[in-house]
Amino acid sequence: MINNERIVIVGFGELAKELISWMIESRLFNKIEERLFFIDDKENKNFCINNIKVICLGKISEFFPTNKDKLYLGISDPKIKFKIVNQLIKRKANFQSFIHPSVIISPSSEHGKGCIIFPYSVCSNNSKLNDFITVNTHSAIGHDVLIESFCTISSFVDLTGNVHLGKRVLVGSGARFLPKVKIGEDSLVGLGAIVYKSVPRGKTAYANPSKII
Repeated sequence: MINNERIVIVGFGELAKELISWMIESRLFNKIEERLFFIDDKENKNFCINNIKVICLGKISEFFPTNKDKLYLGISDPKIKFKIVNQLIKRKANFQSFIHPSVIISPSSEHGKGCIIFPYSVCSNNSKLNDFITVNTHSAIGHDVLIESFCTISSFVDLTGNVHLGKRVLVGSGARFLPKVKIGEDSLVGLGAIVYKSVPRGKTAYANPSKII
């Protein structure tokens, strides 16, 4: 990465802070301490993580990226991700993926742009992650899984073989999916749910065994 490029984190919430921390820990970025910035519509003060200053560039709604800006999505809510990414893409934002070095990825697995994959996760053979997917720590993406754009997978989630998540699905920590289950777009899977049957669009699955509301 060229030294004068700016690393710009989109968002200031807990996920964004986690992302920054893992970026620093990964040592993938040369002179990261000189190039860390963030944009957020609510927070406008500089802050420090691991003794490294992160500088605010202003509001997302007012930010126009330059060709030196590499953007990383630090937002967990799928619907908010969808809205903000589309705003920034219209301004020619250059979104990047961050995959922690500890992640295990099959050579036959694919991922799109703007994906964030945190440590100790697994992407198994023939899995496909579309654009702007977030996968938190210790989650397993099984063989032939398809995750459509803007989904967020929390920590310790197990997506077994041939599971299909539609667009903008949010999966809570510790959820488990039986093989071949399909989750409709804009749905929510609650913390610790055991999903044994498909979930229609816009619904919530929770509990063990899962119930749909």
